[in-house]
Amino acid sequence: MKFKSLIAASAIALSSFGAYASTNLLTNGSFEQSGSSASFDTILAGGSLPGWSVLFGSVDLINSYWTASNGTKSLDLSGSGMGSIMQTFATIAGQKYHVSFDLAGNPDGDALKTLLVGLSPTQIYQFDATGKTKADMGWVTKGFDFIGTGASTSMTFTSFNNSAYGPALDNVSVTAVTAVTAVPEPESFAMMLAGLGLMGSIAQRRKQKSA
Repeated sequence: MKFKSLIAASAIALSSFGAYASTNLLTNGSFEQSGSSASFDTILAGGSLPGWSVLFGSVDLINSYWTASNGTKSLDLSGSGMGSIMQTFATIAGQKYHVSFDLAGNPDGDALKTLLVGLSPTQIYQFDATGKTKADMGWVTKGFDFIGTGASTSMTFTSFNNSAYGPALDNVSVTAVTAVTAVPEPESFAMMLAGLGLMGSIAQRRKQKSA
């Protein structure tokens, strides 16, 4: 019985774990779909930002004003004040998804930048821009998982800084979490085989004694 239990435990060691699919379900997640050559463009609520809706306030589409995390463009979520963007994307009820994005902050204004991600439950992130510059923004990657509840999901990113200097956003993605099989390291596999051999020897000795 112990030998069989060890085999079962070994099978568990090779069981599946979560991995993120590579397909981004969002459109224009890095805000590159813009032909503007200005250092930045302020986009008001209802304005054009491919893939996204500007819900209220305004946001700045940064082209060359500072260094982006991915590509050449990013967003300051405080245009002339607090701004908010939203995108609705296809999901499947019960499917797990992973949200990932790069966060920094406008080096001007108050150092502490606060970002709200509207997706049940609401996520709150802060970034300290102390010592950061337009050439060295200090981008950090943030993320979390959620479970789809229907055929579509809406996600918002909102600045909590009521000034012209807010949280910076770039490289946003939503990917499905899929199950993949874990492959043990060679050392771990060798140890597992050694354990199986030992348990097999013990089981064989017990059978001989019983006989």
